[in-house]
Amino acid sequence: MLEVQSSNDREIQELLSDKCNRMILESIKTVPKSTSQICVECNIPTSTAYRKMQKLLDFKTIRRMGTINEFGKREVLYKSNFFVLKNILNW
Repeated sequence: MLEVQSSNDREIQELLSDKCNRMILESIKTVPKSTSQICVECNIPTSTAYRKMQKLLDFKTIRRMGTINEFGKREVLYKSNFFVLKNILNW
């Protein structure tokens, strides 16, 4: 019998099969980083990073956190959400 995947499963599979998404997830696996740090480390344009990270946020595979940097300015950092990824990938 042929197993039918839900559209959500297909979307998650596409999300995790994208090279840029995997680079972003690998980059923020252990240390939260800003968008500019992710762009430099992954060598991707800022617009691409924001678009990819919004998709990752929609699926709750990453989380956004605010912090105050050393200059007293608010900064948004992103971190991979290990527990969601663990459930998605059945680790």
